[in-house]
Amino acid sequence: MKKTSKIFAVLLCVALVVGAIAVFAACDPGQTVTGDCHYENYGHTYGAKVDVTVKNGKITEVKLWSDADSGYVRTTTTWTKKEGSSDLGFEAAEAAYDQWIKDTFVGKTVEEVNAYKADVSNPNAITVGTESAKLVGATQSSARIILAVQNALSQLDK
Repeated sequence: MKKTSKIFAVLLCVALVVGAIAVFAACDPGQTVTGDCHYENYGHTYGAKVDVTVKNGKITEVKLWSDADSGYVRTTTTWTKKEGSSDLGFEAAEAAYDQWIKDTFVGKTVEEVNAYKADVSNPNAITVGTESAKLVGATQSSARIILAVQNALSQLDK
């Protein structure tokens, strides 16, 4: 009986340790990193700043900072939609960001998002080369956000 009790005690300890590890692993919030993209043009600092949370190689959340918090202009407030244009304008672009961010980044792997192509090196010819990642009608804003997310991902612990 004594030997059985010892075996039972050892098995119970092992079960408790495994259970504790499982609980801590389930509670792991992942890693959150901040990234940005900004540049000067027309006397303004255009850009985007984001907090990106990654867990197990997948993006679980992207928080887009406000202009007031980032110090950048992510969308020009005077931008209005022109008749017959695909441009969104300020209000529609701002309203579209949350869903576009969820669709474009959340649930995607780090590798998938790092493969997105966007370029702001010429502020007068900003592009998003990955059509599935572009916020149609707000190419410049989406390029800034994509590059800010990629900048954040470059800062993950390796």
